[in-house]
Amino acid sequence: MMTKKPPSSANPKSDKENAGMRAVERVTAILQSFSMTRPMLSLTEVARATGLDKNTTRRLLIALCRTGLVRRDETEGTYGLDIGVLKLQPAVLGPRALRETAAPHLQWLAEKTGMTSFFWIPDSEGAICIDRVRASGVFLDVPWSSPGTVVPLNMAAGPRVILAHISEEARASWLARSQPQFTQFSQTDQSELLRSIERIRLHGYEVVRNDYYVGMAGLGVPALNRGGTFVGAISVTSGSSDFDDPARMQSALAAARETAAAIGLRLGPGLATTG
Repeated sequence: MMTKKPPSSANPKSDKENAGMRAVERVTAILQSFSMTRPMLSLTEVARATGLDKNTTRRLLIALCRTGLVRRDETEGTYGLDIGVLKLQPAVLGPRALRETAAPHLQWLAEKTGMTSFFWIPDSEGAICIDRVRASGVFLDVPWSSPGTVVPLNMAAGPRVILAHISEEARASWLARSQPQFTQFSQTDQSELLRSIERIRLHGYEVVRNDYYVGMAGLGVPALNRGGTFVGAISVTSGSSDFDDPARMQSALAAARETAAAIGLRLGPGLATTG
């Protein structure tokens, strides 16, 4: 009598797919461990940030260095993102239409106010800057947010405007988190953030000082498409003292609102962001 082989629970194809998915997730985690505030990390720091063991982290970092996505500082023994990541930016499709529409208006806003202008949209991790125009002739030694920078929703004017306009579910989820603190002025109290949300919804703008970087302040307004749906936030940033003059403050607010309206008029009802 023939003995039947017990069915194998192993599925080679499935195992291979799972292994491939894990590899992609690990590489993604390594790339996302770097940020504007932490551009260079040691092997130990990358391993800690990703939850991977050091041997696996080292192998993946070496492979990423070979592709040009990561570079190693031989003197310091640290790693950081390389030029290969920047080369991918032109291929990013998501915000392309918004960026192309907003670009000339952000340029006008920077020239009109003498401040650096930004366009922000909601992201799962906060607010992501999709475009920025530096004010000409303004030289401030600060870490300016650039396209791709993600800022927490509890700080900075543009991100705070987004917090006030995303869905109630998304807002509640964000407020339930432990709020990041970049400076002693960063707002981390949920009650105060709720009050700022009410103020933004009532007055249509937000001014935040020193919370992201001491000595800097920003003003943000919402941008709506032609259908009246929230698209993102327009903001200008300059030295904190630049917002002390009421006349300059009102001029900047009027220019920011004009910019948001001009961008919104060029966006059909189908162009909207969700959060």
